[in-house]
Amino acid sequence: MPKSFPSEDASLLRALEGRGPMNMERALQVMDVHGLDGIVVGAPENVFHMTGHWPQIARTRIGQPPGTFALLTRRDIEHLGLVTSSFLYFYTWSDGRTREDVEPWLYNGLGDDGDFSPAPRYDFCADRQDVPLSALESHRRAVLDTGLAQRQSFHDAGAALASAMQDMGLWKGRIGFDDPVIQEVASRHDMPGDLVQADNILREIRLVKSSLEIALMGRAAEANVHALNAVGAAVRAGATHRDLQALYLAETAARGNKAVFLNVDRVSSELSGETIADGQALFLDGVSHFMNYHGDFARTVFVGEPCASARRAAEASAFGWSAIREKLRPGLRYSEIVAMGQEAVSKKGYGVTIGFGPHSVGLAHTDEPGELAGGFYRKPDIILEPGMIISVDCPVLDTGIGGSAHCEDLMLITADGAEPIHSLHEPVIII
Repeated sequence: MPKSFPSEDASLLRALEGRGPMNMERALQVMDVHGLDGIVVGAPENVFHMTGHWPQIARTRIGQPPGTFALLTRRDIEHLGLVTSSFLYFYTWSDGRTREDVEPWLYNGLGDDGDFSPAPRYDFCADRQDVPLSALESHRRAVLDTGLAQRQSFHDAGAALASAMQDMGLWKGRIGFDDPVIQEVASRHDMPGDLVQADNILREIRLVKSSLEIALMGRAAEANVHALNAVGAAVRAGATHRDLQALYLAETAARGNKAVFLNVDRVSSELSGETIADGQALFLDGVSHFMNYHGDFARTVFVGEPCASARRAAEASAFGWSAIREKLRPGLRYSEIVAMGQEAVSKKGYGVTIGFGPHSVGLAHTDEPGELAGGFYRKPDIILEPGMIISVDCPVLDTGIGGSAHCEDLMLITADGAEPIHSLHEPVIII
């Protein structure tokens, strides 16, 4: 059984059944800045952000281009469109949901043959009437029947997507999109409007969290903290990196999270068979998620008595992070955060190199827009705003000091400062 939060989990899951986690006020602001009339998405993290539904058939889990799409318009931001197959609408979307704010355009098969004629109802899971339908079966069938009653079913995904864009007023104007298949469908059907690649725009929306996102982040982060602390308490001389990574998988799962990675002593490779030694200082940096929202937490572990240089490095990392944490507030730039940490450590005379690295956390470990640099993303000098959740990585970069050290928490930027979204703990775990 999970070790924490069953009642809180139920409340959060009920909230996701009724709405997507996206901050719609923020979405309107960002769309206005970029002159967008609407957004059409197929990437699973963006469909989830809009609707609260993570499509199963997608690159990240099945390895295929998207077959489920979400659509929103600036003129009616609370009314969403959903394009998906009748099969998936029955089998995945309908579970736990009755949503009047999401209008479906359903299709029978993947592809785009240009056939907009009504398609026959996709006949699957026929009711044999040997026994009464279960509550789940009845709910699924009722949701599908309601969806198909709203409009015709389409032969394929291309026709459904083009029709949804037309019906929602997204066929003209300036429309953001996130996946090439959306652009291909629009081009094939001679869409007269302008399409704008919106991956960065969607990341810009995700920077400022809704109240539901903040709650989900807090839940994810707290479980992640306890999971990593459990791993830290179990560290012993002779344990391998793989031992600790396997334990982190188990500890996050026991708390309802899913592990993404555990960095052990600056090593995140799952191939590492390095062994922990007595007298070693090492950091643990763990990332896991709950309902796709990530926790990110790091602490230093002393296995026995570390050497003086390793102890000093751990102290410097914790001191630098503490100095930053007290001064976080809206209006600060990332570059100012870095300078703040460097100045604090330098003035204290630690003589230790620390790589202060601020980053937003949310649906991704680094969840922020980037500056385009030859097709790559380069970190911009982002300005903190209320509603952002950030981490500032504080790893010691020096080698030859008898180990490694790191300190990291997740902070919510408030109207006049910042506060942790999880419980705080000592910077060093002593074994």
